[in-house]
Amino acid sequence: MAEEDPGNGGGEQPPEPPVDVIYEAEDATLSAAIIDNKHPGYTGTGFVDYNPNASGGWIEWTANQLTAGEYTLEFRYASGAPEDRSPEITVNGAVTASQLSFPSTGDFTRWKTSFKAMLQAGTNVIRATATGPSGDEYRSLAHP
Repeated sequence: MAEEDPGNGGGEQPPEPPVDVIYEAEDATLSAAIIDNKHPGYTGTGFVDYNPNASGGWIEWTANQLTAGEYTLEFRYASGAPEDRSPEITVNGAVTASQLSFPSTGDFTRWKTSFKAMLQAGTNVIRATATGPSGDEYRSLAHP
C-alpha cells in the first residue's frame, strides 16, 4: 500500500503572493509636468509628461507602507526618445538612484523599469526628477 502524501499539513492554503499597490502618476504631486492622454496604453485617466521637457521637473508619489524593509519599486513609463533617460529618484528626501536607467521603448507604449529601495513603515515620499532636456511619460509607480 502506498503512503499518503501528508500535503501541507491539514489542508491549509499557502499564503497569497503580495499584490502590487499601484499609484497612478496623474494622482501624484507635479512640478513642471502635465497630465495628458494623447498616447494609448496608460492606466487610470492618463499619464504624466515633464513639461516643457526640461531638467528639474518632478513627479512625487506618497506611498503608505505597513512594514519597513527593502521593496522593489516599479515605474511604468514610455519613451519615444532614441536614448535612455536617467531621472534622479529620491525616497523620503534621500537620493536612492541618481543614474537609474529608463531605456527607450522606441515609441509611447507601456514599459517598465524597477529598482530596490528601503521604505519605512508609514508614509514614504518617492520622487522622480528629470535630469536632462527631455523625459519619459509616466503611467504609474507600483510596489508589493
